[in-house]
Amino acid sequence: MSKKQIAEDLLYQSVELQALGQTKLNVAVEAEPQSEYIPEREIICPKCGSQDCWKRGNRSRGRKEYSCKTCKKFFLIYPLIDDNSREIKCPDCESRNYSFNGQYKDKNKYRCRDCNRGYVLNPHGRDELDSLNNMKCKWCNSSNFRLNGFSNKGQRKIRCVDCQKQSTIGTNFFAPLVASQEFDFNHDIWIADHLGYGRGIHKHYKLNFSYISQTWLKKITKKYFLYLVSIGIAFSTLIGKVSHLNIFSQYLQSISYLSEFNDLTRNLIIDFLAYLKIKNYSHSTHSHILETLSKLFETGTLNNWFQVPPALIRPEDRLKHPKVLPRFIPEEVMQQLNQHLGSLPGPVMRMVLMDIECGFRVGELLRLKLDCLKSNGKGGWYVQYYMYKMNKEHTKPISDELARVIQEQQVYIKQTFGDEFPYLFCGRARTESKRFIPEPKLMTSTSFISHLKRLTKQFNIKDNSGQLWNFQTHQFRHTVGTRMINAGVPQHIIQRYLGHESPTMTQRYAHIHDETLRKEIEKYHDSRVVNFQGETVELEETILSSNDDLEWFKKNVQARALEHGYCARPKLLGNCDIPGFDGCYNCPHWRTNQNFLPILKDTLERTEKVIEKARNCGWELQVSKNEPIKHNLEKVIKSLEEQGNEQKD
Repeated sequence: MSKKQIAEDLLYQSVELQALGQTKLNVAVEAEPQSEYIPEREIICPKCGSQDCWKRGNRSRGRKEYSCKTCKKFFLIYPLIDDNSREIKCPDCESRNYSFNGQYKDKNKYRCRDCNRGYVLNPHGRDELDSLNNMKCKWCNSSNFRLNGFSNKGQRKIRCVDCQKQSTIGTNFFAPLVASQEFDFNHDIWIADHLGYGRGIHKHYKLNFSYISQTWLKKITKKYFLYLVSIGIAFSTLIGKVSHLNIFSQYLQSISYLSEFNDLTRNLIIDFLAYLKIKNYSHSTHSHILETLSKLFETGTLNNWFQVPPALIRPEDRLKHPKVLPRFIPEEVMQQLNQHLGSLPGPVMRMVLMDIECGFRVGELLRLKLDCLKSNGKGGWYVQYYMYKMNKEHTKPISDELARVIQEQQVYIKQTFGDEFPYLFCGRARTESKRFIPEPKLMTSTSFISHLKRLTKQFNIKDNSGQLWNFQTHQFRHTVGTRMINAGVPQHIIQRYLGHESPTMTQRYAHIHDETLRKEIEKYHDSRVVNFQGETVELEETILSSNDDLEWFKKNVQARALEHGYCARPKLLGNCDIPGFDGCYNCPHWRTNQNFLPILKDTLERTEKVIEKARNCGWELQVSKNEPIKHNLEKVIKSLEEQGNEQKD
């Protein structure tokens, strides 16, 4: 057919359409509902924003692959409707610009590229939000709800927007994974009981891998986590590492990364660092994410799971952590807290008393066993507990008063629950009453600190600046460390008391108050300690650092007070056999300072008279015994007097 004939046919069809009349066209337009019309998506490069793109072909699920002519990047465009002809748009901003983000309980997950909201279309076969319209909050009678995830039993959790109380809808929306089921590597949710975490870990605590959208990354991540479980990494650490890999997966999804481990490059990691900076993660989170990725790359390469270029993540990529002061509770706040402790429920008050003295991590405090109180056999007491962060048991010596507090709590638990509840502290039942109604379950850290925050508002507990104090669980631990530093306790003793693995962690608590620092400087100048040669001496840590017992001062040092100083003889050397105090002047373990200067001068004067009389009488033995004492006393007195002159200058 010639071009002329084609043109004539087109003209004939146009005239024929006009003859049908405009009314028929309007009917045709009205026949198609306006709500079903979905406009074509504007093709924009997600990397550089250019519209100069060309189509390369089609992929599965209706995805279309494009290439940007400006930055040469390949990317995918997803269809605007799913397989069931439902329109795919963000429930928040109604944007149709989305990316595929894996699956959630056999449903496709999507992520909005405009507001970054993740969503699932009709996840349970019905509109849940509509079903909540007829519900009333049993606490405040409000109808304003929002969805809040799922319980371990598979029930939908909802939260009241007005009073922030949480409840559940009775229907099981999916078959939950419970401890009685067998471990399945391909399942995206692993619970603690399957992995052998029994000590102090709730059997339903879980690792959720469903947010890792890349199949290749999820498979290697699961294999890596099985390795971490085998070497005894704490379960709380594993939960943190999952969240770190979720962030890396989100980044790969945002750039439409289609390759696997072998194609990871240093440039991609540099772009990921910029991504973390834009997301404004904290220094700690930034460093932990890079540490998790670095260990994953290292472990996978060593075990031949995959091969990546060396030094993808370098040490300089980690941000330097800013030096921050410890978050201790000021003394004026502690005084107000102690004044109103009686207004707290009995179990909560006893928890606070334990934390004030011992400085537990909140997880350690909440999971203290009922039989944690132990006797040392000598009338003293200590608490035995498990440090889940370090994966080991630990003990702390406590006062007799705190021991009585623990005994009161033990009686409370036994009278309330009998022998069925194995923990020292319990949670409370959720009721309309504000009374503490005990329930045989662990108290959460949120519930514990909420009692203190209510106490703050009730009694107007403020700091020196007039601001209401915001109590946090870790503040008590910082307060204990800071108090011990300001009481002059050696830092390595504090390290062992708080259960730190390295001195670096203890140094965060080593914040000396200005007033304490001033007193210590004055004390140093006023009473500098010298030995029998007049030399300034410091506390020798060689003996203390090798001792595993916190009561080192009772077991390693005689700690005798003398009329002319102190005895620092180590106890492992046995008792001192030198008769009288005169032998101390030749002993390397003798210590003295300016406070004993008058006694030392008087002793020197008497020694000189003894030597003079012995020489007159020809008693050479007495002269030889007292001459070294005289020389040592002269050195000590001279050194102490020079210190006094320096102070006056």
